[in-house]
Amino acid sequence: MQIRRDYLGRASLAASALFLPNFRVVIVLLVLAATYPPEVRAAVGLGGSMTAVVTVLASGFVVTTVRACTPALRKSAVGPRGAATALHRELTAAFGAAGLLLVVGAVVGIICALWTNTDIGGFFAVYWLCAVPAVALTPIGFVLNGAFQSLHRDVGNLGAAATGTVMQALVAVVVVLAHTPPIVAVVALGGATSVAGVVGAAIRGRQLAAIGLVSARTVRSAARSAAGRPAAALHSLVERGAASVDGLVFMVTFTAAVLIASAYSPASGAAVALAVSLMRSTIVPLKQFGVVGARFVLKEQGQPNAMRLATVQTSCVALLLGAAAILVGARAIVRPLDELSWILVAMMVAQLVLEPWGGVLYAYRKVAESTFRGLPALFGAYCGVAAPGLLLIAILHVATAEATWAVLLLARIAFVVAQGVRGPINRVNDAGAPRAPSRAAG
Repeated sequence: MQIRRDYLGRASLAASALFLPNFRVVIVLLVLAATYPPEVRAAVGLGGSMTAVVTVLASGFVVTTVRACTPALRKSAVGPRGAATALHRELTAAFGAAGLLLVVGAVVGIICALWTNTDIGGFFAVYWLCAVPAVALTPIGFVLNGAFQSLHRDVGNLGAAATGTVMQALVAVVVVLAHTPPIVAVVALGGATSVAGVVGAAIRGRQLAAIGLVSARTVRSAARSAAGRPAAALHSLVERGAASVDGLVFMVTFTAAVLIASAYSPASGAAVALAVSLMRSTIVPLKQFGVVGARFVLKEQGQPNAMRLATVQTSCVALLLGAAAILVGARAIVRPLDELSWILVAMMVAQLVLEPWGGVLYAYRKVAESTFRGLPALFGAYCGVAAPGLLLIAILHVATAEATWAVLLLARIAFVVAQGVRGPINRVNDAGAPRAPSRAAG
């Protein structure tokens, strides 16, 4: 029982640190609903989805930093000096990726500003350009996040995430109470996103500097090294992005869904943006239960009463039933959620219930078996069902919020079925008996 309580505690903490940044957009959208029209909310929701795409693409920096720094911090290894050297290498790659993201992000924003002919597109371009600094900081922030994880300071990561969330929520409240014009509100919210990114990096950087793992000199050196080797920086971003292909597919699909629903009507776009934010804030952090559960299963191989996949999934079922109940209750009493029809809410609940055999199982397999284990199911479902389905409702001009989410739900069902068709979980591994070492390092 102790190991299971330890598992639930660690997984909950890791999930919470991811929950707040994802839930941040939901909070902002709910606050904005008190004053601003659907065009503003759809643009902010789309900006949040685009930012999430970058977040997923750059999340591999966390993994590489943990792998580089953790061994050096062991007493038997080279200690803090070795960890500082490893952190410098990761920061060099992160600065290169940050420069690339800054240029690409600015170009995307300018193109949208020049070519758009809708209010949603205009508001999105303004929001995105104000948020570009935060987008560029993402790889650097993830390196610092990974350093914190290597030091077992998960609470510190949670604190930095909470600070950014509170900051952006306060800005949303201020613009609503002040009844600022929509364009001013969008600028303030985009700017708050960038400020939150800077504050989060500063909090982590200052604490790492206090223990000698990073310094202003280290940061300057890493920035100069990245500027001198742009090709290496590009290769670094591609390499780390490849480790997060599943999340990238989901984020691109969600962004496309918001765009297609917004083209049908601003109200549909706002509803889908809110639904995506709610689901992303729940499902993305929940994947940590699969990741942490796989590590516990591998650790207990061959032991009596070893932890099994069934324990991981049972824990997730209980959590997801609770999340579904909260969603239904919130829809009944929270006025801004009225734009989510009960049909849409019912489909969201169905998707939540599927997750122990969807995202959680995929994350488990990626660690316990192979990083490539679920890719055929992933691409089969989202390229074979979601992409043509979204294209069809766009062509037929029937992309209501309900029709758009029906396509996403069908894709999720196909994903679950495809994972089952690919074969059951390795029975030896599931039972906790000895097996060949996993190719995944964590």
